[in-house]
Order: sequence, then C-alpha cells, then structure tokens
Amino acid sequence: MTPTQYRTALAKLELSQVGAARLFGVGERTSRRWAEEGVSGVPEILLRLMLAGKITVKDVERAQ
Repeated sequence: MTPTQYRTALAKLELSQVGAARLFGVGERTSRRWAEEGVSGVPEILLRLMLAGKITVKDVERAQ
C-alpha cells in the first residue's frame, strides 16, 4: 500500500493517523511513516476489508 493509498483509506474511514496507530497497536511514529514514507508493515488487508464494509473498527478493536 502506498502512502497515498494509506492516507486515502484513513480519510474514507474517518481515522486520523493517531487513531489508526491506536487501532492497529503501533506507535504514532509508525503510522506517520506509513503515511509519509510507505514503509512496510501497513495492515493493508484490514484496511481493505474495512473499506469494503466487511469489518468495522469495532471488529478490529474486539479482536485485540
């Protein structure tokens, strides 16, 4: 997932970078790096499932 795709996904899901970091159990810096540099480790499958309406933020939170 490219940085642009990551930022677009967050915008569509109405998640901030900080909110995404908390949701995915990573530091804020990691989320910022995903958004700016495209480093590996983005939970792409979760984001794509959320965008497709297959799972919700609450589903992800419950699974933790």
